[in-house]
Amino acid sequence: MRNQKITLLFFLLNTFLVFSQTSIPSELMNKPRTEELYKTNSNNVKNMIVSEINFLTNETYTNKWIYNYTNDSIINGRLFKDEELKSMFEYVINKNKKIIASKVVFYHKSIKNDRLHVKYNITDSLKTLTFLDENLNVVSKMIVEMDSLQSPTRITSLKNGEIQAVETADYNYKLNTYNYKVYNYSKEMVLDKLEYYNYNFILEKNDFGDIVKMIWPLSKNKSIILFEYKYDKNNNWIKRTKKRIENNQEITTSIVKRDITYKNQ
Repeated sequence: MRNQKITLLFFLLNTFLVFSQTSIPSELMNKPRTEELYKTNSNNVKNMIVSEINFLTNETYTNKWIYNYTNDSIINGRLFKDEELKSMFEYVINKNKKIIASKVVFYHKSIKNDRLHVKYNITDSLKTLTFLDENLNVVSKMIVEMDSLQSPTRITSLKNGEIQAVETADYNYKLNTYNYKVYNYSKEMVLDKLEYYNYNFILEKNDFGDIVKMIWPLSKNKSIILFEYKYDKNNNWIKRTKKRIENNQEITTSIVKRDITYKNQ
């Protein structure tokens, strides 16, 4: 019975993760913000095509994003994997270019397509994700509580005002670890595990403020990630090569190219 509960909980958490990219591990993994490919140093971007080639051990595949900057606060786009349409989306961004609302339609083969509308309310210590239906009715919420280093300490998943799941993290920053616990809707603890998190993950940035060397945030052995960039005349990077150091060798894991069109071109 316990294994069944754990399996069900991970199914629910992974469902949330697919749609919202929010759990304590994913929040920590995404803190470098290196995957926010829509971000630029310019306010006069008209559209952008981003191609990302990923080199895995047993697979190589390509993601492609097409971003259209409707105005200073709205970005519409499409995501393809190996030329297959995976989603269409709309981002609402604030003046700091952080997403405060998103609408996504996910496309799947042979099953009903999913729609998602999320609004984000973010402060230094709290992030609330509100999930809405097509009529803008609240479907569910996720509340992320953070410490002074903005590491998530508690994530509460709510539906109809009732708690569905709770995740907690107790950090030991000196040892680069955290105790990760998960509770189900009955307040039963179904996971209690020691995980690794390197909070001082940024080792070096370049003159443009982009990360060029960092520790993978969740690595036990502090594996090193390197980034190499090429920039255009507007100081926006148009090519980024990502490498990891393994056995004293640099191994390329992805290459991202951004074809940026500006409004004044």
